[in-house]
Amino acid sequence: MSKKGDELIGSTSSERSRRRAYRFTAALAACGLLAGAVTGQAFAADNVASLAKQKSLTDTPDGPKDQLRKFGIDLDVWITQFYQGIPAGAIDRTARYGGKMDTFLRVDGEKLGFWKGLKFNAQYEHYFGRNINRQDLALLPVNVALAFIERDGYHSALSMTLTQEFSEQFSVTIGKFNMLTLASQTPLIGGGGIDTFMNRAFALPSTGIGVSSPESVADRLIIAPPYLLGGVAALKTKYFDLKIMVADPRNAQQPRVIERPFERGVGAGLMATVPIEIGGLKGFHTLRVAYSNARGFDLDDIDDTPAIARLRGITKKGYRFVSYAVQQYFMQSETDPKVGWGLFTLATLSDGNPNPVKWSMLVGLAGNNLMAGREEDRWGVGFYHFGLSQPLLSGLAARRINRRSEGGVEAFYNFAVTRWLRLSGDIQIIDPWNPARARASYLGLRLQTIF
Repeated sequence: MSKKGDELIGSTSSERSRRRAYRFTAALAACGLLAGAVTGQAFAADNVASLAKQKSLTDTPDGPKDQLRKFGIDLDVWITQFYQGIPAGAIDRTARYGGKMDTFLRVDGEKLGFWKGLKFNAQYEHYFGRNINRQDLALLPVNVALAFIERDGYHSALSMTLTQEFSEQFSVTIGKFNMLTLASQTPLIGGGGIDTFMNRAFALPSTGIGVSSPESVADRLIIAPPYLLGGVAALKTKYFDLKIMVADPRNAQQPRVIERPFERGVGAGLMATVPIEIGGLKGFHTLRVAYSNARGFDLDDIDDTPAIARLRGITKKGYRFVSYAVQQYFMQSETDPKVGWGLFTLATLSDGNPNPVKWSMLVGLAGNNLMAGREEDRWGVGFYHFGLSQPLLSGLAARRINRRSEGGVEAFYNFAVTRWLRLSGDIQIIDPWNPARARASYLGLRLQTIF
């Protein structure tokens, strides 16, 4: 073969080698790009999954909140927005937007350098926007979360408590209590109006030891102050939990309660909770008795008094109250027994004078959605009825003010977009205590963000 032919063959062989090398390099580059894309997508997916699983939006692993917990300081901020309207039953078909900010501070005294068992809790609430409470003359607020801090009243509230745990079984807590927050710890039904039921009947049941005000009967007829100044002793045993509470029976939002505590009397309550299992499913039975030596206006004298304002001088001493509640799981998660759904009931009975509510009852189903992947969702449906005292109804009727007992139903579904972002839909149908108003329906949306 000639030299020229050898060069041609060599050139062809070299070209082929270069092409193979190019293709190999390109393939490696493509694999690298593909691997990088897959790794990037996996990393992004991991970040999204991690973000969705966080307890709050800012609660990143080893982040500032995680660092503060090492020193015994836990801080949360909740923003809850409401858009609620009355499509039927209201004259002007009212709809309003509003919300509240809750800031929670929990301090472990031992981790902070103090003694063992010392705990401090504070909650600050601030209101914004407007709400539709009392727009349809219903007795109970249909949005309890916005019923006590609002545009035309108190814009904010601060609650603080100090707890000393003497052992795992016994503790004592003193301070100003947010009763809505305490109610939110109730199994199944929850409370507080933030992530379960919105109506006060479910979110803040009556305690029966408050002081009613003759100037604002409609606003404060249900004797259960949302804020109480006092103390609680709690005992936990294998067979039952026992709580004893002593408090000023007035609403502790009023500055005078802080300045002059117990000047109008004392309220005391005893609550015993017994856990009972049925077929391996947990249940709780709670008996509560309460008494207050405070004075309220005598309902028997309403029709004999020339003016409502003069009821201030006609008083009757002593409020008596008893209630019985049951929460029974029908379904429970195998991995977490606190996750499940079941039946809740509550029945109350009072003296009927000066207590304006003789009896009340509520019943329903509530809990978590146990479908795979939706265990964080919450739902509930319930019925309530508040039976007003006959002396109250008769006295008001004598003054040509017609009123009746009030009842209604409520249903909600709380969809957990993430653990820190929740969207709820809520519907209520109520026969208001003012018979001049037709049955009203309420529709609401609620968005909660935990920072």
